Amino acid sequence: MSGAPTKNVEDFAKRFLAGIVGQETSIERLVDAPSGLSVPEMLSALGHPSLGRLGIQLMADFMHPTNSRYFDAIYGSFFGQKDIRAWLVPTMAQIEFIDFVPTQEPAFLDDGEGITSVDEWQMFANMAAIGAGEGTIPLSKGVSVRRYRDGWITWACDVYDTGSFRTPPPDGSEAAPIPDSPSPAEWDRDERTRVTVCSEVDFEADCQQFHPTDSVYIDPIFGEFHGRDEITAWIMDIMPRVGNIEFVPVGPELNDGSVYVQEWVQTAVTSTGARVPMTRGTSVRRYRDGSTVYAADYFDTATLTRPEVLAASRDCGSTVKVDDIMRYRMRGA
Repeated sequence: MSGAPTKNVEDFAKRFLAGIVGQETSIERLVDAPSGLSVPEMLSALGHPSLGRLGIQLMADFMHPTNSRYFDAIYGSFFGQKDIRAWLVPTMAQIEFIDFVPTQEPAFLDDGEGITSVDEWQMFANMAAIGAGEGTIPLSKGVSVRRYRDGWITWACDVYDTGSFRTPPPDGSEAAPIPDSPSPAEWDRDERTRVTVCSEVDFEADCQQFHPTDSVYIDPIFGEFHGRDEITAWIMDIMPRVGNIEFVPVGPELNDGSVYVQEWVQTAVTSTGARVPMTRGTSVRRYRDGSTVYAADYFDTATLTRPEVLAASRDCGSTVKVDDIMRYRMRGA
């Protein structure tokens, strides 16, 4: 979606392929010098058409040898280039039938210490790749947030709804387990960004920022809403009823005037004052001519079904029911 690769990226891709093609894929590979590419060039190289699945090895190459963390919505966190590669390469080899298709232009934001990239995508199951005919089946939408420091990726976080991956396989084996919800204390909390308390948010004022007609809001639970009136009706119906909920930042709030991103942990505050992590998420907003034209909240709905999370949701005062969800999901059906 971002145009043809630059000559610098083309040359880098050729050198990378020359050094890796024909060799056995090794999870012991360790790259100890940065690539020399700019941040946009690094992202371009990862999607270079000549690399194909070898882009997974390149992703691991870009991670800092020791000071790096990769979080995945199913598998959790991995630290350092070697551990990240040992997980990433064999795991992605198991899902070669899944294609990752960009849904928006990538964004690059100055985060005060380096660059943060925002890359939105949707997964599709490629039926031909599994010998099940032609075409594709749409799966979860997701977002990748990466932080770059001195030519390395030090933080990579992929957030998406894992519900479609947790159906028990037909061979009778168990579905992928739901990992523990991350505690905000686990994350590199940026003190520049305060906790958002839902009861203190002026949602009506936020809704007025949406473009009257050319705006969309995407939510993994309730679906997709278009135009200010539809977005406002949904938000003003649901958000006042979510209970005592906080969104705890796990990184800086970034906004360059055209793109906004915030990573967070949604937390229920119970009647005893306990704070129960519910789900890990990332919010993206895009602006045009002073209006919000795009909003997407990415999070894993599967973690919301954990018994302790359901109990905390009730205890914190939520009155949102399954019927409310289905009422919106079934619109136009």
